[in-house]
Amino acid sequence: MRISLFFWLIIFLLGVLVGDRNGAPGWASRISAGAFTAVERWFGKLDEPIPNAADAVEDVSADASITNESLDENAPDNSQLRINEAGLEIIKESEGLELEAYNLYGQWLIGYGHARTAEPGMTITEAEAERLLREDVAYSENAVRELVVVPINENQFSALVSLAYNLGSTRFSNSSVLELLNNGDYQGAADAFIFHDRARINGELQSIPHLTERRAKERELFLRPVN
Repeated sequence: MRISLFFWLIIFLLGVLVGDRNGAPGWASRISAGAFTAVERWFGKLDEPIPNAADAVEDVSADASITNESLDENAPDNSQLRINEAGLEIIKESEGLELEAYNLYGQWLIGYGHARTAEPGMTITEAEAERLLREDVAYSENAVRELVVVPINENQFSALVSLAYNLGSTRFSNSSVLELLNNGDYQGAADAFIFHDRARINGELQSIPHLTERRAKERELFLRPVN
């Protein structure tokens, strides 16, 4: 800034000494006029009071708090939610524990409905089944956090994770439960759980009794108040 001020002072002095009356060319007159303006602006700032450091800090803090408040209002914070024991129990009861791989409707499963690495002839221990369940639940938790755009509580989150675990992330993303929830219709989302109780058998979608029972449990958990 000092170098710039020094430069404009030189131009300013030349403009004073030469001036239009001495036949300075137009470009020189424009430069000297700019110098007059720049010098006037800089010297004018010398009369301005220096802001108090404490005031400046308070102003920054105020702006930051406003920004944070607006972020909190516009974006739900579901990042800290984890599936609770009630949600895990629904998954365990509904999926059942199988330590040998089995085929269900053309898909190989093992443990508590684990499909990602299941293959014919595979066997695992109960501890391995628990580990696979935790890993799979983590995928479903991430899917729910990413896809839900409204605030939800622990019970709602856990019910949604159980649903996503059963449907898979892709089908969950296209579910009527998620659509209604993201539109702010919490009751409608709860009631829509029951519509996802069907599976394709021999090319035909049919209601499956144990899925109907599972959806009812997930709906009840979704609507259950958090203590």
